[in-house]
Amino acid sequence: MLQASFRSPAPGLDPFVRFYVQRQVRIRDSALVHPVPARATPMIVFEFGDPTDVLDHGEQAPRRSPRVVVVGPQTYRRVEMHLLGTLESFAIMFQPDGLHRLFSIPMHELADRDYEAHSVLGSYISRLREILGNSESFQERVDLINQSLLRHALQSRSSDGISAAANQMMLPGGRTGISAFANLSGLGLRQFQRRFVQRVGIPPKLFARIARFEAALENKARFAARSWTDVAHDFGYFDQMHMVHDFAEFTGKTPTETLVQLEAVFADQITAVRSARPCSTAGDSRLIL
Repeated sequence: MLQASFRSPAPGLDPFVRFYVQRQVRIRDSALVHPVPARATPMIVFEFGDPTDVLDHGEQAPRRSPRVVVVGPQTYRRVEMHLLGTLESFAIMFQPDGLHRLFSIPMHELADRDYEAHSVLGSYISRLREILGNSESFQERVDLINQSLLRHALQSRSSDGISAAANQMMLPGGRTGISAFANLSGLGLRQFQRRFVQRVGIPPKLFARIARFEAALENKARFAARSWTDVAHDFGYFDQMHMVHDFAEFTGKTPTETLVQLEAVFADQITAVRSARPCSTAGDSRLIL
């Protein structure tokens, strides 16, 4: 099964990076299928082990994932990964507008896309992958990434109302209306929506729905005894059917089917979190869902 280790970013990088995760998989017999649901925030993934095959929605044959890939926000289950062999990846999980603020990337061009990272970030990212590949531990990779990103952070754009709104939407209780966020940012509604798409990649209302879906799914994964009705209520859905509709849009499955699929991929860490015991997540209780 998949094993994951997590680290928080260095002080000063919190406005840009949510966390780092290193994932290792050793599978010899048949491929483990990992459906990837909608995800609100972007990431950069470095691959060091055997290559990963990715099957795009609607395609018959998988494609080979690049050794370093930039992945934008995803609004539906666009791909599934086929994991086989000895795989090792290191991912930078960004804040909603963190990738844009660090590298001035127009995020709307990354929505529902993934790109070979050199084509987006140039030789910088290729050199970084080589350095990370020569590192002997996860912590050493984290230290190197921190040093590199901190240099970019010193020259980055300062946070503003767009950053604050997107970060608030990521919180479990951050369900303020979009008009209220626009007012707090000092922008008109249309200007707020336009800038949000440029900086985050997708419209604010859709972003908020995906963030809520992710939070609801993770909550259920952590607390198996909770009913889906309680989850729907706690995360502000009008009723359970509205939650079911969102799951269908963002995963192509029902809530229960989605959870079963992800329990198969993240069995070790979900079991550890539910039993409140340490596991391969190195003391961190996050789940990648």
